[in-house]
Amino acid sequence: MKNLIKTILVVVILLVNSCGEGITEPEPGRRDYIWEVDEINPGYESLSLGRIWGSSPNDVWAVGSSSWTATSIWHYDGIKWETDSIPRAVDPTAIWGLSKNEVWLGNYDYNNNIWRYNGSKWSLFGSYILDGYDILCINYFDGTSSNNIYGVGFVELYGKSKWKAIIMHYNGTNWRFVDIPESKASFESVAIVPGSDILVMGGTIYDPKGFIAKVYCWDGKELKEIFSSLGGWTFVVRLGNEIFISHSSQIYKYSDKRLTLWMDNRGKGINGNIICGRSRNDFFIGGDEGIYHYNGKEFYNIYNTELVVRRGYIFERDVFFIGLDYANGKNYIIHGKLK
Repeated sequence: MKNLIKTILVVVILLVNSCGEGITEPEPGRRDYIWEVDEINPGYESLSLGRIWGSSPNDVWAVGSSSWTATSIWHYDGIKWETDSIPRAVDPTAIWGLSKNEVWLGNYDYNNNIWRYNGSKWSLFGSYILDGYDILCINYFDGTSSNNIYGVGFVELYGKSKWKAIIMHYNGTNWRFVDIPESKASFESVAIVPGSDILVMGGTIYDPKGFIAKVYCWDGKELKEIFSSLGGWTFVVRLGNEIFISHSSQIYKYSDKRLTLWMDNRGKGINGNIICGRSRNDFFIGGDEGIYHYNGKEFYNIYNTELVVRRGYIFERDVFFIGLDYANGKNYIIHGKLK
């Protein structure tokens, strides 16, 4: 009888461990990076890079607003950063793709354009106007396949203090506006909940009292507000198969249309948004003295810099950050490679 009880206990323990955190806990992130920095030089033009995405460490795009549109799109081939110097009706605010042959570009402009790269050239995919508005801005993309891509942002009637948040969906053929309740907000980041079509979005409402940071989720029927705070910004990021939201010095974890406080970094100098990461035990975040890394146990200032770093993209062994020197109007790409 005792042996039978022992056997049952062993089986139960194995079952618990096979389904629990003991197996699924992500590995601690490594910190043995070699760093190099490239200056993105647009000549006499004024450039402010804002978004970055890549299919591999040898195929990375960085885009932003420029005084001449021909210097607003930059590409890295594993050796150097270049722009093709072709003027386009673009003011890039978002870039994302599924492969080197399918990359999408969102803009803020009167042309209401969305562009696509097919592996050899950029082409205007379409112009999308919502009745009653004359400007479309796509701030962020996310998707699961070539026929299931979302873009979020806002539409505006210029000079009339009229705008509202929008979600757009691509079904493999065309983009369309998703019918959502009206919200006088700008959606600025989005992540699709793994295994579902639920969107989690960070946004901002412009209120006379000041900016109000928001987080929403959209399940195809209900637009639900799950976070609101006067001041600061929110950023939604997927780390592995989990979604986290950073706001000021606090990090929240998303689950079942709710947020729970996951980490409170007030007073620690960790006050930026999560930039990018591989898992909850391997991500990068902004702080007082540059870029910090979390390995599941502690934060470490992995790259000391006075540059403003808000956006990055990560691969298996490489990570790329956009670093901005606002005072001197310069743009840099900080590239880290694991040894």
